[in-house]
Amino acid sequence: MMTYFGLIFNLLMGVGSLAWGYFYDGYPDIGFALLGLGLLWGWSIWRRWRWFAPIGLVATTLAAAAGLWINLPFGWMMAGGVGGLLVYDLAAFIHRLRFAAPGEDSKRLERTHLARLGLLIVLTFILSSIAMLWQSEFSFEWAIFLGLASVWGMSLLVRWMIRN
Repeated sequence: MMTYFGLIFNLLMGVGSLAWGYFYDGYPDIGFALLGLGLLWGWSIWRRWRWFAPIGLVATTLAAAAGLWINLPFGWMMAGGVGGLLVYDLAAFIHRLRFAAPGEDSKRLERTHLARLGLLIVLTFILSSIAMLWQSEFSFEWAIFLGLASVWGMSLLVRWMIRN
């Protein structure tokens, strides 16, 4: 259940970050197209269409790379690219859990996988924030985004500590 929450949260944050980056610099058509991609990807998750996850990953990666190419804000493009990668990974992991052996501890597998992804997210945001501070691109919007991501991560950590 926690994996589904992480999947949807990363989909919203990843695609939302990309769309915000494009809206921010005056590309509203691409921003709306990215929001449409997010809705379609969410629909495909609900319908359990495994074939759409690679398409979503490629689309978000290309959108992030194109955004960096045209000098859109680095943080939003990084968050969008990482968000697409995390959604792809979690969708594949959920599919794997469906076919887990009956004796396999799926809760432990889920906790371990989410802990690894959490570490990846924290390191990515720390390194990208350092790069943005170095280039003097750290903005108020990025600080709000980091705050929301931190609150979400801390709530997951507290919930995990209470359960164990």
